[in-house]
Amino acid sequence: MNNQIKKISLKDFNLSFVDTETTGLDLNHELIELGLVKVDGRDFSVLEEWEIKIKPRHLELADPEALRINHYSEKGWQEAVELETALKIFLEKTANTILVGHNLLFDWFHIHKALAERNLKPTFYYKGLDTFSFGWQKLRQLPDFQNLSLSEMASYFGVSQEKPHSALDDARTTYEVFLKLLENESR
Repeated sequence: MNNQIKKISLKDFNLSFVDTETTGLDLNHELIELGLVKVDGRDFSVLEEWEIKIKPRHLELADPEALRINHYSEKGWQEAVELETALKIFLEKTANTILVGHNLLFDWFHIHKALAERNLKPTFYYKGLDTFSFGWQKLRQLPDFQNLSLSEMASYFGVSQEKPHSALDDARTTYEVFLKLLENESR
């Protein structure tokens, strides 16, 4: 494990439900928003919610469709911060937590790439949880699902999404879907 991670038992880790928004789907696209819902790892009660907008440096390389989907606007990003600032805050908030996401690898790779480019080390656990994987195992045979997207799973479980493709809303939705998947497990 990473030197920055305290030596604590895995059962004592909290969970950080995370989501990123980017200027496109490739790793050369930039992070422009981070959101998280941090929960107690024992009872899953919410400890904190947080989001931050990040100043893009190369909008000329952005996919216009990605910007439309994730609600990017100059006005909406007026208070955005530099990426390094956002990452340092993110690392503080996710220290000694396990990251959870829907299609976590997308977020994981973008976060790790940005950290590596700034010589920052993860403070979160080196393994994560993915609600897509849980959904694939539990729901893939049901006719309601074409691709097990977060919106499909949210709709199936009756979880409302206020602003899909905004980092905090998607992190909240992932958290709610995770709880529903756990409830479904006990049936």
